Amino acid sequence: MNSNKILDQKNLTQITQKYGIMILFSILSIIISIVTPNFLNSQNIINILRQSSIIGVMAIGTTFVIIGGGFDISVGSVLALSAAMALGLQAEMHWMLATAVVLLVGIAIGFCNGFLAAKIGIVPIIATLGTQTFVRGLTYMYTGGYPITGESKGFQFIGSGYIGSIPFPIILLLTMVAIWQFVLSKTPLGRYSCAIGGNKEATRLSGVNVDFYQIMTFMIGGGMAAMAGIVYAARLNSATPLAGQGYDLDAIASTVIGGTTVSGGQGSIIGTLIGVLLMTILNNMFNLMGVQVYVQYLVKGMIILLVVGIDSYSKKQKN
Repeated sequence: MNSNKILDQKNLTQITQKYGIMILFSILSIIISIVTPNFLNSQNIINILRQSSIIGVMAIGTTFVIIGGGFDISVGSVLALSAAMALGLQAEMHWMLATAVVLLVGIAIGFCNGFLAAKIGIVPIIATLGTQTFVRGLTYMYTGGYPITGESKGFQFIGSGYIGSIPFPIILLLTMVAIWQFVLSKTPLGRYSCAIGGNKEATRLSGVNVDFYQIMTFMIGGGMAAMAGIVYAARLNSATPLAGQGYDLDAIASTVIGGTTVSGGQGSIIGTLIGVLLMTILNNMFNLMGVQVYVQYLVKGMIILLVVGIDSYSKKQKN
């Protein structure tokens, strides 16, 4: 009898750990749909997905970095520089070429972050703190401290165009989720990233080129932050040196809420997508309720501490 009870408790704990975020998302959606009858209509769902697209694209890269045992707080600055360059370069070249250049710049910044963390041995959060400040300075230098606007209608399609009745940013987000979930779960890059985050030295001893794969996770993070910057610039057709401030916090919060272990080794892109949707719904609720911005920061910080605390405590109990 006691053994059955212990087994049931163990199964309940495993189910909560595996599907907790989905259960929380469902409960929150039901509560909001009761309070706000129009919440579940198709137009509102599309609006939520569209609002989630920029943070969602950025959070995909953040997920890879954290799963690989790293941490990247420079993504907000990368978004700002990418948005400014995507608009500014249109005066010099076709917008498609400008977009490709911006993506390469984001990947290059990610490579620098990975190199500093993996090869030089700087703690990732300190390395990316330095990069964050450096890239923000580059953004001020590039823009001269003034907003930059674009002229290309084709470029604006990325942020505000439609395919059928669905906004293009939603299609881009869902496509990226499908591609990177496949990479994470079905390719050596994804498997080795999880292994490195779970136990770096054991993975190194098994013959895996740990430094290479850890740098790759940062390059994915930089590339996706640059892509988020392109969507941001295309949507607003404008970028300022202050763009992207606070986006790094939202991306990290969405990732850990989505079930990615802060110490690395576990996580999924689909979980991150649900975390992004949860954060977007919370932001909508705050705005509808007229909650001040500083209170929103307090609540987000508490959510991160709560999720990270539960994760760390669970690991401590297992050990």
